[in-house]
Amino acid sequence: MADTVKFTEEELNEIKDLQKLFNTVVYQAGQTYLENLALRKKKEQVSSNFDEVKRREQEIVSKLTTTYGQGKINLETGEFTPVSTTEEEAED
Repeated sequence: MADTVKFTEEELNEIKDLQKLFNTVVYQAGQTYLENLALRKKKEQVSSNFDEVKRREQEIVSKLTTTYGQGKINLETGEFTPVSTTEEEAED
């Protein structure tokens, strides 16, 4: 069996410092992974919210078009201005 060798204090400190740095990097990697998971969930929620907004927009547009026909809405005054057939054709 080979004789054991005792590291110097400096060598031992270098190894311990390296181990601390490694542990820090592993911890940071874990934190980054968890942050990424949270971000993915948040993106999914935003996407779901966007889909809901678009669905509701389509419902409102369909309902208003059925009730008032094609036209323009001024949200500041609450007024609806119908678009004549010639204006509709010109926009197409």
